[in-house]
Amino acid sequence: MPLRLVFFALLATGLLAGCGNGSMMSDFGSTSIANGGIRVKHGVVTLHVSDAPNAVISANGELRVDGKVVATTSAQQALLKRYATAALAVREHGIATGKAGAAVAGAAIRGIAASIASGDSDQIDKHVDAKAKQVDTEANKICVDIANLKATQNALAIDLPAFRPYAGIIHADAGTDCKDDSAH
Repeated sequence: MPLRLVFFALLATGLLAGCGNGSMMSDFGSTSIANGGIRVKHGVVTLHVSDAPNAVISANGELRVDGKVVATTSAQQALLKRYATAALAVREHGIATGKAGAAVAGAAIRGIAASIASGDSDQIDKHVDAKAKQVDTEANKICVDIANLKATQNALAIDLPAFRPYAGIIHADAGTDCKDDSAH
């Protein structure tokens, strides 16, 4: 069995461990995106930048800056909902990626044991490779979510002045960087 697959499987298992609070239920715990610039917890998205108060976006598109509700138009509220939905999707797809990674790790460990017992590693390698492709599929969903966050962040920066301090949380090439990282 290729050492690269074992390493990848163990790395993915570590990602799963970081996705929650020890529970496999996605309703608990929190997720940090963009080095803590976006925090998702219990369906609420909190934005943090060093030179502005925290902003909170609820699932229904309400924006609070420094605890105060920001008046928004229906179009702005729709953008805020889309931003919250994309941030929540990053969390859910991160958990799914971690679970897929754990499945790869399990398959790799079982494969090592079976390979030692039977000496037939080709079939086991194919099985682990198929599981690894599931990890890639889930990881690519995160890249799409990040690109959606960035596009919505850009639209909000134009349409909603109160959002402008948070417009740099997801940097310009985050979606491309994510896809490049997923390919390696």
